[in-house]
Amino acid sequence: MSRHAPNRQLSDLLAEANWSAGDLARAINILGQAARLSLSYDRTSVAHWLAGSRPRAPIPDLAARALSRRSGRVITPEDTGLSQSPSSRAARNPNPLEEGDPLRRLTALCRQDADPARRSPLTASPYTLAALTLPDWTPRPTSTSPNASERAVSCSSADVRILQEMAEVFASLCSAHGGGHARSALAAYITDDAERMLVAPATSEVHQHLCTAAAQLTHLLGVMTEDAGYAGLAQCYYRTALDLARQADDRATYAITLRTMSLQALSLGHPSQAHTLAQTALDTAGAGTTTAATRSFLLAQRALTYAAVRQPRRSRADLRAADRQHERASSPPGPFTSYPRAGLEYHTARTLNALGEPGPALASLTHAARHRAPAQGKAWALTHARLAEARVNLGQLEAACDHWHTFLDHYPYLHSAQVDQALTRLRQRAGAFPRQNRAVSLLHRARGLERPIRPCG
Repeated sequence: MSRHAPNRQLSDLLAEANWSAGDLARAINILGQAARLSLSYDRTSVAHWLAGSRPRAPIPDLAARALSRRSGRVITPEDTGLSQSPSSRAARNPNPLEEGDPLRRLTALCRQDADPARRSPLTASPYTLAALTLPDWTPRPTSTSPNASERAVSCSSADVRILQEMAEVFASLCSAHGGGHARSALAAYITDDAERMLVAPATSEVHQHLCTAAAQLTHLLGVMTEDAGYAGLAQCYYRTALDLARQADDRATYAITLRTMSLQALSLGHPSQAHTLAQTALDTAGAGTTTAATRSFLLAQRALTYAAVRQPRRSRADLRAADRQHERASSPPGPFTSYPRAGLEYHTARTLNALGEPGPALASLTHAARHRAPAQGKAWALTHARLAEARVNLGQLEAACDHWHTFLDHYPYLHSAQVDQALTRLRQRAGAFPRQNRAVSLLHRARGLERPIRPCG
């Protein structure tokens, strides 16, 4: 009589893959050969595993990799029931935030995040300063190409382009309607489609580009999650994007993600940490290894952090350098390749305002508004909200109210924590003028547009 319980998990996975025991054994042998292991498993070996015995490492990992590629989704060694210290699903640590492997972490996060019934523990994740302590840049490509030794190649440059196009789609949605709109759709897309491409056979070059595309999609999911008001979960997505960018040996995507983390830290009141992240982003990008548009993007953020830590001379120097780099930029359009002039002007205005220069800040915001399109709903609305605040700071209430009304025109179409914060500032600033008819009517309109707090997905 066997002392082991039958391995139902492995049996179910073989059924899902439409594989026999011999098929799994052959796939494991092939993966072992790629790792310079001489393996000779056959269907009898797998039959023993199905009966409850467990092989030594690294066989559970190889089995998980083989089944992942066959099924088109991430399967962990624990999922196979072959781990030396197996545990039931109920007994396993259910927190995907603690998963070490970036792809497995991303998969676990997105699966849970895309499910409204299981999302709450993730969205309640705290933002921590400890998570901002990062190692120096070291590329961490996969030890071998996922499929270098396999003859069948199922992913190509066309799949890379698909992921890039989807990044453009979700970046456009976020720009038009805010991060709270279609956020869970991106999580579901990563789970259903991107995950399949990342575990499928591909050449080393294609797999590297797939990792970059996955890092960029994860970065965008972090941006949308932050804009939905979930700072801690966004931080975890950013950390995962960093790990994927390292795996792809992609300094630019890594640096861009650090820049976004710097902006988040600054918005949450941590200027010193924000400056460290902005500096690390530029150090990682390196001289001559990134485009002029990317360097302009990174320099603009370091300028803002220099202003926040009260180093005005360095802040202004970075603003000038960012402008020079932007003039040299010739990158194609795209969320990770270009830096629109309006974006630079908007960021410059924030920096000048932090430096105590409201007049030049207003001029930069005015330039930003000229380069914005109303179709960029979130950016358009926030630019006019900032213009209103700049005008009222200069005692120009009538002009400020005009900009605030433009902001309110777009507010109903946006689901964004940043936009909601701008509405709160509107009520506070306009409320300081209770005897001014324009301000009173503006406040009346703003109250009519208030909506109940609801979860953003």
